[in-house]
Amino acid sequence: MRRLTASAISAATLAVAALWWFVPGSYPYGAAAKVTVGVNHWIERGPGVGLMAAAGVLGVLVALGVRSWPRAAGAVAGVLSAFFLLVMSDASVLSSIGYALIPAALLGIAGLVAVGCVRRRPVAYVLAVLLPAGLVASLTMTDAVARYLVNVASGFGEFGGRIAWSWAMAIAAVGWAWLAYGSFARERKVAVPGWGRAVTIAAALCPVPYGVTRLTWATPWPLGGFDPRTGHITLIAVEAGDAATRLQGFLIGLSAVLALVLTLGLISRWGETVPRWVPRLGGRPVPVMLAVGPGVFGAVALSVSAPGVLAGAVQMGSWPDGVLFVVMFPCPIWGPLLGAAVFAYWARRRTAEKPRSAAVAVA
Repeated sequence: MRRLTASAISAATLAVAALWWFVPGSYPYGAAAKVTVGVNHWIERGPGVGLMAAAGVLGVLVALGVRSWPRAAGAVAGVLSAFFLLVMSDASVLSSIGYALIPAALLGIAGLVAVGCVRRRPVAYVLAVLLPAGLVASLTMTDAVARYLVNVASGFGEFGGRIAWSWAMAIAAVGWAWLAYGSFARERKVAVPGWGRAVTIAAALCPVPYGVTRLTWATPWPLGGFDPRTGHITLIAVEAGDAATRLQGFLIGLSAVLALVLTLGLISRWGETVPRWVPRLGGRPVPVMLAVGPGVFGAVALSVSAPGVLAGAVQMGSWPDGVLFVVMFPCPIWGPLLGAAVFAYWARRRTAEKPRSAAVAVA
């Protein structure tokens, strides 16, 4: 399986290098690219083709040596993972995830209201009336929703291909990381870390600055954004644009709130046992991988976006703007913190389930 994976990634890498060489217009990076939040913004087509070809050749060597020289192959796989992670990937991965989380956040709100109505909570009844009424009012009194959908569709239409390239590079980074891990990993006893709660809270706080500023876009006093008067980003009140732009900012802010809530679930009781007020599932244990899977995915996505955020900060033009950019998008620390939080959750659940499994075996 590992040889097949290495061969597939290597073949794809060499194919991409050939495509970029024979079809110059297919190269998505460099100074001419509209997306600048990545190290790849500074890599022009010639060096880019050379780097990808070299990565493909190294990948072939990994595929050939993964069985005979597993440690050496694992080391090379680690280098390739770092290359795709730090050089070829960028922060557009994170932005696409943020927009993808908007429907999840809205469905979550609708689900909580529905469950509250089933449980006969008065607040839920009020929300069940106000939320649809507000939606109908927005659809009938303004075209903000329609223009928001047009903005999102046009954005993905313009940058969709570029985002697809970023995802391909991120997937390659994950594939090589998995191969490197498989070459060095050994089964061993895992102790529950004592720092799990602290790092989880720290990870949960990372999206707060962005989430708070974007949620204010639903009020008359929006915070954060690009100040056209100075040409710099700012955390203070700015002109957030028309109603469609404000709606877009508010909804992406909901994604940050969802990230905060889900992260806190790693140290909450409801992250281990489904709350009893949830119909039919209440009281049952939460499957470990149901939390670990998305958590690892999020940590990897944030880590992949970290070099792009740093590159974007450098291009801000001044160190205050760069610092504010990293405060709004703290991927360089958010990714590692979330990864550590997920590991602590997994270790705690694994340790708790082993005695239970042993007791069942004895019985």
